[in-house]
Amino acid sequence: MTRFAPYLFSLMLLFVTACGGGSEQQAEDQTAETEVTEQADDIRTIEVVGIDRMKFVVDGQEEGITTGEKMGDYVLLKTISAEPGEEIRIRLHTESDLPASAMAHNFILLTMNADAAAFANAASKARDNDYIPTDLEDQIIAHTDLAAGGETVEVTFTAPEKTGEYEYICSFPGHYSGGMKGILNVEE
Repeated sequence: MTRFAPYLFSLMLLFVTACGGGSEQQAEDQTAETEVTEQADDIRTIEVVGIDRMKFVVDGQEEGITTGEKMGDYVLLKTISAEPGEEIRIRLHTESDLPASAMAHNFILLTMNADAAAFANAASKARDNDYIPTDLEDQIIAHTDLAAGGETVEVTFTAPEKTGEYEYICSFPGHYSGGMKGILNVEE
């Protein structure tokens, strides 16, 4: 019996693995998850990084964005171009070793006629609401939550139908005045 032990163990392991592999329902759920992920990937995603220098930056040039000066390993994100009604996902990652109370970022897309400086000023007083002034929420098209160092947040939105320039900002205190802003150009 001892010379058959390795074979018996292998046979038992094969049996347990084959029988415990999951149900048909689990396989169907995994297939459905894959399809949802693939559908979601049809949305143009812009990977943005928030840095301690209070700037939105990206890895490099890609279609539909314009960039500016080099910022360490990144380049400054200046504008995003979109067609009216286009779905866009902004995925914002914060790179910082500072505590969240000292450095966190969000992405807020404002309506065309919003006064970004006034919005940022009001936001600096809305600490209890993650720097989103509740009395100005009607000026927001889309926004992420705050992301502290090492965190990633995202928002998916539909670009406005009306062509023009829409400003986006970070509303964490001091970041707008520090230059953490840009323009979404909606154009045909």
